[in-house]
Amino acid sequence: MVTFSKVEDLPAHKVPSGLMHRLIGDKLTVMWGHRGKGSQTARHSHPHEQIAWLVSGRLDCRIGDGPVQSLEAGTTFLIPGGVEHEFWYREDCEIVEIFSPPRHDLFPGGKHAQDLSQDS
Repeated sequence: MVTFSKVEDLPAHKVPSGLMHRLIGDKLTVMWGHRGKGSQTARHSHPHEQIAWLVSGRLDCRIGDGPVQSLEAGTTFLIPGGVEHEFWYREDCEIVEIFSPPRHDLFPGGKHAQDLSQDS
């Protein structure tokens, strides 16, 4: 099925450090989000491969047992499934994240998010 949407019209959910809009297909999830300066995503892992593009802002991250890396706008990165990672948002950040297979655990009923579609 083909769908067309503006990002701001996609379903959204709150995460501890911001707001994410999402589009879920049969084989992947794409999320467009804002993460606030000074927030953090705690160290975690998931079975999903994750590709991300830091559109704006600056963040520090640790992927696996590697050193902390400072990333700036325009940087892309890939995190293999099952690898622990964490993020510290040094500035307000706009980020695009792609997960395969789809991440159903982040959405209504999932353990990580509060759905906003019912707040209207």
